[in-house]
Amino acid sequence: MKKIFSLFVKKIVRRLVIYLRYSSFTFALTLRKYLYSILFLKTGKNFNILDGVIIQSPDRVKIGNNVSIHQFTLIDAQSEIEIGDHVAIGSHVSIISSSHIFSDPTKLIKDQGIESAKIEIGNNVWIGTQSTILKGVKIGDNSIIGANTLVNKDVPPNSIVGGSPFRVLSIR
Repeated sequence: MKKIFSLFVKKIVRRLVIYLRYSSFTFALTLRKYLYSILFLKTGKNFNILDGVIIQSPDRVKIGNNVSIHQFTLIDAQSEIEIGDHVAIGSHVSIISSSHIFSDPTKLIKDQGIESAKIEIGNNVWIGTQSTILKGVKIGDNSIIGANTLVNKDVPPNSIVGGSPFRVLSIR
């Protein structure tokens, strides 16, 4: 009975989060922070999630201290996603922890299932607008991901990366 009640409460909280996409900024920001602190696997202090952000499976997301996630970002947590402290995620970023399996050419791709892997974003990371972070990636501390960057492999600490797929542009 307790588990059913918990699932019911989480369903209501998710509906409230959707409602908040269209509410006044200050009120919505405060309430969104409170609601996601219930839904997330782990939350730090002082995180902000702006309007239009979509987080699928928030119960698999860990978020650190002083994190900001800007408008129209998609976080698809089919597997765990861990975001460190002091992370800035720009608008229209996609963080996707799964992809389709397509190894059998005799079957439809959509019928082969998905595979997922944990994504780790280190501390003091800035992810530029319209970047895409794919499954199994680890972004090292103190890194900058340039706008429109495809991150499909690990990013070394203290790196500035850009491109699709990314390449290291410089070391900080």
